Amino acid sequence: MLDSVWWMGDVLELNPPPAYDAVPTAPRQAGTGDGAFCINRHDGYVNATFLDWSVRKVGLKKLWTLKWHKKYSTQGPWTKTGGARPEDWPEWMQRFKDY
Repeated sequence: MLDSVWWMGDVLELNPPPAYDAVPTAPRQAGTGDGAFCINRHDGYVNATFLDWSVRKVGLKKLWTLKWHKKYSTQGPWTKTGGARPEDWPEWMQRFKDY
């Protein structure tokens, strides 16, 4: 479970990051970015609860490296392994830690 602007959501595939640091005013649509979870609530981090009952802060860019689903690639285009560079991210996210 993550900080989110919606009471529920599915994240089987993360889309490109949201273009703006703003709380979305409508539920996420496929291909429009993961604005429901990628929100700057805690200076570049969101809070997450994992299935082992641990709770920790997760960097916004790290969202693209988590294993959301057994078929989700943790080495996609928005990761360092996938070739993402700091300047590829939306301007509001460029200062956050890369993963």
